Amino acid sequence: MEQLSLVETSFLLSESTASPKHFSGLQIFEPPKDYVGNFARDLFQKLIMDPAVATPFNFKLKKSFGGLYYWVHDSQFDFNYHIRMSMLPGEGSDEQLRDLVERLHSHLIDRTRPLWEVYLIEGLSEGRFAIFTKIHYAMADGKMANSWLSGYLQSDQSVNDYRPFWQIPSFRPGYKESAGVIENLLSTYMSGLKQLKSVPGLVQLGARMGLKFLNLRDKGPALPFCAPRTPFSVPATRSRIVSFGRLPFEKMRSISKITGVTLNDVILCCVDIGLNRYLKEKGILLRKPLVAQVPVRIGNGRRNALTGVELGNVDADPLEHLETIFKRTSSVKEDLFSLPAESVVNFSLLLQATASISEWLGISKFLPPLGSVIVSNVRGQQDFAYLAGAKLTEVYPVSVLSAGTALNITLYSYHEEVFFGLVGCKNEMPDLDILSRHVEAACEILSNDILDNAKQHSVLISSR
Repeated sequence: MEQLSLVETSFLLSESTASPKHFSGLQIFEPPKDYVGNFARDLFQKLIMDPAVATPFNFKLKKSFGGLYYWVHDSQFDFNYHIRMSMLPGEGSDEQLRDLVERLHSHLIDRTRPLWEVYLIEGLSEGRFAIFTKIHYAMADGKMANSWLSGYLQSDQSVNDYRPFWQIPSFRPGYKESAGVIENLLSTYMSGLKQLKSVPGLVQLGARMGLKFLNLRDKGPALPFCAPRTPFSVPATRSRIVSFGRLPFEKMRSISKITGVTLNDVILCCVDIGLNRYLKEKGILLRKPLVAQVPVRIGNGRRNALTGVELGNVDADPLEHLETIFKRTSSVKEDLFSLPAESVVNFSLLLQATASISEWLGISKFLPPLGSVIVSNVRGQQDFAYLAGAKLTEVYPVSVLSAGTALNITLYSYHEEVFFGLVGCKNEMPDLDILSRHVEAACEILSNDILDNAKQHSVLISSR
């Protein structure tokens, strides 16, 4: 057996029917133009005719004597449960596809089985079809899930041979077939010892936050539980709403090169401008900047920690928004990278646990939210990908909501576009499509502002 890490376990402990902890990916394909027959149905038949499953896709959870979770082999794996087919009614519009995604994403993954599901969806307009995949965060983070969902595709349209991702062996190198009680207890002890070593770093990080609260320090992550309250600063409910959009990759990369900031800074700026315009349209005027909860890779890129980044000042123009975000993200990275990775991860988990407990006790509505929105960006491939000759045309990520933050924006770059998926609570944000359009418009606004400034003087932000 292999014990789950503290981060993986935290997703299980914080999960509820109102707050599922799985990542979903929607891939839309168009079949080859000369294909005779129903490509989606033929593909499904090929998949179910070969029920082979590789490690770790045949692992399920087991709770040990000490209360810890382990991965064990599922000797009764039910292939038909994990691979299913759905059909859109009528014209198969994008709106119908989005409604289906909302329903599928809202449901918990069955913990008595391996933590992944795949739905092949036919009936989209113009003969297109989609593959919707759900993977629990206890099983893989966004980077690993992306490698699975892109690794089985081909770069050549003429190649018809393929293996679905669940037949390609992957990670979990520490897996062992069995472990006794003594071994489990020893593993628990070693895990606890490892966490104790992170205490000095936790104290140092807490002291830095205290100095920042007293205005004696300006660097580092945003203060937790100090974000402005917005319509999406509410406890998550079971009902989900999803919206999709896209941004021009080359235009965003040009903004990054002209200003000397990172692509992630440009993305955060577009999200920030879009959110501010959305709130202003609803008559909500902010007094202080929004706070984005952003995944940061630390420890040589091996660990993920969710940290708060204060975004642009409310009344700033687009270029000032970008400059402020660049300076604040740079400060956050510099601060966190100076600390042990284990301490940063544990501090992140502690904040998430505090938010979850306050939500469970019903007191979160009396406290400022931990953050305003979760924003993450996954780097995809720049060349077209194919599945047995069918071209992958669109890729939309759909992620999780954390305690007290009923809005998540996840972006995925593919070919010449950055596709993004927004997920929120339907009761609180029934007009999520409006926010998507504001985020799309923000890229154009930022680009125009930078080009106007470039005509007058240099706009290289990173050298200021």
